[in-house]
Amino acid sequence: MTKKRPSSETVATAALTMMSLVGGLAVACTAGVGVRPAKDVAAANPQAPVVSTAPAPAPAVPTPETTTADDPAADNPRLLFPTDAVVDVKSSYRAKGDGSADDTAALQKAITENPGRTLYLPAGTYLVSKALEARDQQGRWQSGLRLVGEERNNTIIKLKDHTAGFGNHWSPRPFLRAGASTTDGIGRPGEAIGYGNHLENLTVDTGDNPGATGIDYTGSTVASIRRLTVTGKGPVGLSITQGLPGPALISRVTVKGFDYGIRIAQGQYGLTLEHLHLSEQKIAGLDNAGNILAIRDLTSVNAVPAIRNGDRGGFISLVDAKLTGGTVDFSAIQSNGELMTRRVSTAGYRSAITQSGRIIAGTELAQYVSKSAFTPFPETQSPAVDLPVRETPDYFPTQAADWASVAAYGAKPDDGEDDTAAFQKALDAGKPVVYLPTGRYVISKPVRITGAVRQIVGFASTLTPTGAAWGNAAAPAALIEVGDGTARDVTITGLRIARAEKSSPPVTGLVAFAQRTTRPLILKDIDCADATTSYQAAPGVGPLYLENVSASGWQFDQPQQVWARQFNHVDRDTATENRSPLLVNAGATVWVLGLETERSGPLLRTERGARTEVLGGAVYEAPSGNAVAFECLDDASMALSFATMGPGYGVYDVLIRQRRGGTSKDLARQDTYWRGEGRTVPLYTG
Repeated sequence: MTKKRPSSETVATAALTMMSLVGGLAVACTAGVGVRPAKDVAAANPQAPVVSTAPAPAPAVPTPETTTADDPAADNPRLLFPTDAVVDVKSSYRAKGDGSADDTAALQKAITENPGRTLYLPAGTYLVSKALEARDQQGRWQSGLRLVGEERNNTIIKLKDHTAGFGNHWSPRPFLRAGASTTDGIGRPGEAIGYGNHLENLTVDTGDNPGATGIDYTGSTVASIRRLTVTGKGPVGLSITQGLPGPALISRVTVKGFDYGIRIAQGQYGLTLEHLHLSEQKIAGLDNAGNILAIRDLTSVNAVPAIRNGDRGGFISLVDAKLTGGTVDFSAIQSNGELMTRRVSTAGYRSAITQSGRIIAGTELAQYVSKSAFTPFPETQSPAVDLPVRETPDYFPTQAADWASVAAYGAKPDDGEDDTAAFQKALDAGKPVVYLPTGRYVISKPVRITGAVRQIVGFASTLTPTGAAWGNAAAPAALIEVGDGTARDVTITGLRIARAEKSSPPVTGLVAFAQRTTRPLILKDIDCADATTSYQAAPGVGPLYLENVSASGWQFDQPQQVWARQFNHVDRDTATENRSPLLVNAGATVWVLGLETERSGPLLRTERGARTEVLGGAVYEAPSGNAVAFECLDDASMALSFATMGPGYGVYDVLIRQRRGGTSKDLARQDTYWRGEGRTVPLYTG
């Protein structure tokens, strides 16, 4: 009897898996105390028959616009800042950045002494001879690492070739390691790990060091990596495998070389990745061991799989991927977890997807779902499926004269005095950019943005609402009002809105942001979990962009467009919230890439003809009472792709409720798909 020979994909994957297991053990050994190691599961089982899938229905709305991922202005801007807004590593710590001097001591000292402040690296090559780590002066890990370069392609942190300790490929060490803290970190003590870790606009080069992992990163709440390039030949370019990573935004990141371009582990709290370029990896472009990922616009040029979703608990929503350079030994995507994809094109691979050992027919797929989609009313196509997408607008001021500091008009951070008048004077000064040097500012009444103001930059500052203006829950007032002006749009970035003490009662009459203009409003890197209501729109307002925002109490009740990326939707620990949805869409068109929810109560209700699409939701299950997670009413429509995380003490009995007229149809948790302690809904359309 002739034995059947294993497929080429099985043989090739087995070889990569052996390398992966050894590499995974090495990564786990260097990941720190209390970290659950990434699991590596063989991505291909013995060859199975090719499975054909039914073609996806035509979208009800236009497909997204062409991405601007390769736009030089967006990918490699020149960032210049006022001297009192950042810590310049050259002028403050005598780093040379000349490519020959050893800048290790200068950079490490700057990192240690400035948690939560923005460390600015002027263009140059900073040569380093040991690992850079986000630790305090006592050697403890700390959050709040903020590194920003002047120019992505010309601001380089480079590990010297053949550096001691980085030569063993099977015993790797991280070159740059962002800190994490649970109880004593300075970035946000006693709360979120990795809070505010922010890397932007630079290149990390591990040089000729086969045992160097590029970046060991963890981030939480408003953490992000933007406009970053990582190059090298070690095990991992960007490692996100420490305990409880996310939520965080990974955007416009390029990884060249390494065994894995990006490696992600753990079962919570979800990550959002957009505009990724991966190339020249030896095992996989992106490896996910159990996390919940929302991915848009992925380009991979690799002979090995572009994506491995190896753990059964892994969940990936992927839209707009171009995966080239493959060989017939592999599918471009190898998945044992759950998967929802749209518009995946490949070249060179045997197929686009191998799912749980089944080779899915086709090298290009309009849409693929690893498990059957849930459609309560199949006779009607959902208008919320595949909504049009627009990129978040960017603005990069280039002239020193464009900036106005609130300090120049009398504001003094951290003195406990009222800074409202100074803040408003800065806003009325006629400059395009108003900034707040890092610190805490007291605001006692609303401030208004009009005129030439195009951007408010907080540099991780905190606004503390104080006084009678915010005390009436029946007549809430906005902290920041955006009105008409001459600037074409308004961006507010890098701010936290928080009460003076966490033990003090919530600010019951506070609206964080009010949009009262047809101009687009962009909220970026914002934390306003203490606001009763995060956002309010006036009739006729323009579009809203949310990027890396952590907040609660959202209501979209105007017919506006909303695009959200890495939307961390938290609660306020109040009894009222346990009974009302964290977000109500009552008339808008809302597109979300990466929704993360925490704690209790109903999550999202769509009504009054509104449309809501969520791609890659990470739902933390801890409901109160008989809460329904997602609800869609009457003529509204909703499309969802999400997974839940089970904390063990509470679950939603009903994940989704769809009501049309007198008919309600529930998607019970028990009827969805297994994910360890949680559940998965690869696709729901209603």
